[in-house]
Amino acid sequence: MDKKKKIDLLSELIQVKSVNGDEKDVAEILKRELDDAGIANEILPFGNNRANLVATLGHGHPVLAVSGHMDVVEADKENWDTDPFELVEKDEMYYGRGVTDMKAGLAALVIAMIELKEVGTPLKGTIKLLATSGEEVGQLGAEKLTKERYAKDIDALLIAEPSGYRCVYANKGELNVTIDSKGQAAHSSMPKAGVNAVEHLLHVLNTIESKVKEATDGVTNEILGETVFNIDVIHGGNQINAIPASAQAQVNMRTLLESPNDKLEEIFKEVITDYNEQTDAQIDYSVTMNTIPITGKKDSSLVKLIQKVGKPYVQNQNMSASEIKVAENSAKLMGMKFSSEEILTMGMSAGTDGSKFLIDQPNGFDYAMFGPGNDTMHKDNESLSKAMYFDFIEIFKQLFTEYLS
Repeated sequence: MDKKKKIDLLSELIQVKSVNGDEKDVAEILKRELDDAGIANEILPFGNNRANLVATLGHGHPVLAVSGHMDVVEADKENWDTDPFELVEKDEMYYGRGVTDMKAGLAALVIAMIELKEVGTPLKGTIKLLATSGEEVGQLGAEKLTKERYAKDIDALLIAEPSGYRCVYANKGELNVTIDSKGQAAHSSMPKAGVNAVEHLLHVLNTIESKVKEATDGVTNEILGETVFNIDVIHGGNQINAIPASAQAQVNMRTLLESPNDKLEEIFKEVITDYNEQTDAQIDYSVTMNTIPITGKKDSSLVKLIQKVGKPYVQNQNMSASEIKVAENSAKLMGMKFSSEEILTMGMSAGTDGSKFLIDQPNGFDYAMFGPGNDTMHKDNESLSKAMYFDFIEIFKQLFTEYLS
């Protein structure tokens, strides 16, 4: 595949507004390219224009599963310098929603498979592509593929999420909880005539946060660090002179095996039950995402191969002292390490579809997260280095070939 076609493919993927949906349109683009290359593949729809895609190249074991998600998060056009759903090239960078998280990684996986097929590279085993829907909200596609046993025979798992020139082998779990508070509207001059849903919600949130932090204080994982608790969304009320009849908050937690999700959820249940019994509040909660932490092996064959294959590309960046400093600061904000000389291994808070694929074997699997990207995922003006996109196509080709040689 020539350079223009590689750019065109990425551009076409970015144009699909697969914001928490419409992944089938992405899958059809990938299927067209895979079909043209003669690579076996199938789209697996599951309603409302959503779908997964599975493709295989090679035969037998070992089976190297490679994965990427087709959905993206919302983009506020008003805050972008370019159209978020158009691939824009500027100053050796690409801009567009999903270019880092993670359509470039997905495109690089597919292009690598196609180019290996085109030249007839012998593979002693199978590359299995698992392209998923709904990773950003609930990991729905990966859960469905796992239940349908598409991940049952895999021997290693590479997810091309945006790590940049770093190799992640462990991820925290995630627990997302929505809390709903129902009250009774009244004029604000007569608060006793109503039930203030916002006040009750705030009291409950404060208690839950205190109890979660008390339960997790001092509990750490040597690779992943501490539990993370964030109140990310809150709504309530509609005007200044009315007692609010409803309110809602959404809490996101990044979790450890040492403080498991079910124990944290129990805190929500106990606090809310007690509060409802002692007040006139009507508060309920629901879990909208529940994924487990996963920890691969720091010295697995896949991780070691990533370090070997990726090292020349890291060193070829020829970064200046000022560029290194910026990169170090960026990595620090993400809780990650940085090197301009080698592929470092680490754990990180952000989760991947691996939590679903490896649900029955979360520890010690040959697992790695490694793909093109930077710290602009989910941000305005999401971007990716042009060089990194093309680097990872070559890295994946070499990685697949040597892993299955």
